[in-house]
Amino acid sequence: MNYDGNKARREENIRIGVTIALVSLLMLLLSVAGTIRNSKEVQNKDKQLKKSELSQIQEKDAPPPETAVTEMADTGISLTAANREFLEGLSGRLKDGDLEGAARLIETNGDSIAQFPCMYSEEMLIREIKDGTGIVFLKPTVVFYGDFKDGMPDGTASAISVLSLEEGKRYDYSYGSWKNGKMNGSGECGYRYYDGVTQDITVKTSKNGMFQDDLMEGDITYSSTNRQGETAVWQFQTKDGVIVLNDRWIKETDAKGAVIYKLLANGEKDHAYALSERAIGEDRWRNLISFSQIEGGTSQ
Repeated sequence: MNYDGNKARREENIRIGVTIALVSLLMLLLSVAGTIRNSKEVQNKDKQLKKSELSQIQEKDAPPPETAVTEMADTGISLTAANREFLEGLSGRLKDGDLEGAARLIETNGDSIAQFPCMYSEEMLIREIKDGTGIVFLKPTVVFYGDFKDGMPDGTASAISVLSLEEGKRYDYSYGSWKNGKMNGSGECGYRYYDGVTQDITVKTSKNGMFQDDLMEGDITYSSTNRQGETAVWQFQTKDGVIVLNDRWIKETDAKGAVIYKLLANGEKDHAYALSERAIGEDRWRNLISFSQIEGGTSQ
């Protein structure tokens, strides 16, 4: 009996020990599993953090995505189909020397160009004046066409300024050889009323000769046409844009005692070009449309 009791106790102790061992093993396994899981979570968090930090660094170092678009937009001006038709038509008329046709286009469509100065070249309207050939707008009614260098007319170029005056619609013009933004060499300038004239006025003038820095120099041919289509022509000399007097000029005194200088037209006695003593000394024989001064519009 005593032997059986001892045996039962031993078996009970063995079961208890096995149970304790199994519980300890289970706890150990759970602990290991938790450690592994925590380690993976830490690794994942580290990876996510590194990715986030790398993304922030890349975003910081990378140029703003809109920069290239903005720079591209800043160099060009968007054109509508109507704008493009106007600019192509104007280019063709200026190229052909059709100044009246160009003036009418500018009168009708010039206000559609709103940013100045700007240049139309190679079918693009841009906010800068680049080297090459094209049309340059200084304002809606003042346009240059031809060769440009360093932002100025340089080579063969023409200019037109369209005016709406009380006596009618008029364009001033200049064309010829240019250097550094000024007329230098042979050229011509003048004005013409092309619409709305009802008074007996001079409707067209032309000054042809040599220019030096926008001022006429040497022999000049000057013509003037009235509303009836009658044209008179004079030839004389200038220096630095001022008339050089000679014995062909007649000096007279009017009823008020003021001195008047007169020059008879070539081959005519009925047409005389008359200037006051003050006017004869002015440098009025110059390019009508200066590239640096966009207020075109003086008449002789």
